Amino acid sequence: MKKMVIVSALLVFAASFVNAQQQKPDAAVKEAQAKLIKQAAETAERVQAESGQPVNTRIDLTITDDRGTGQPISKSVSIMTADRYWGRIRTQGEVTTADNRRLPVILNVDARPTLLRDNRVRVELTIEYRPAIDAFMAPPAAAGSKADSNGLPPNVNESLAVVLEDGKPVLISQSADPISDRKVKVEAKLTILR
Repeated sequence: MKKMVIVSALLVFAASFVNAQQQKPDAAVKEAQAKLIKQAAETAERVQAESGQPVNTRIDLTITDDRGTGQPISKSVSIMTADRYWGRIRTQGEVTTADNRRLPVILNVDARPTLLRDNRVRVELTIEYRPAIDAFMAPPAAAGSKADSNGLPPNVNESLAVVLEDGKPVLISQSADPISDRKVKVEAKLTILR
């Protein structure tokens, strides 16, 4: 009988030891599973944040070139692109001068919107603008203003990041010619297209 009690006690001890050993891996497996599920959710959120929301935006730019004399020249550019994706517009032409030289006319825009909250969008912009020489020189530009050594009018090249609110136009830059009274203003208006 004493042996039976000892054997029974040993069996109970062994069973509880085996049960404890089996429970440890189950707890470890459950903990590992919970960690993997959390990591997968974080990765999914990061991928969605990097790829952006399924929303388009339209960015309307108005470039006003005021040479100090005469009527300002105004150019408009619209670009539509999805959240967090680059949009590019390249417009280039040539004009022939009175002395038969061919000069480039350029208006290039790159834009990348990132939707924030409260109908606000951060927009990265690069703008390159070079008007036609005849538009720049006629009527004559302000005293002291002249084309560069290649006969080209002064170029405007800007890169900036701004936060725009849906539907509200904002003057985002104003650059001045270092020689003359010429000013180039850029106004931006963003529209979120839902």
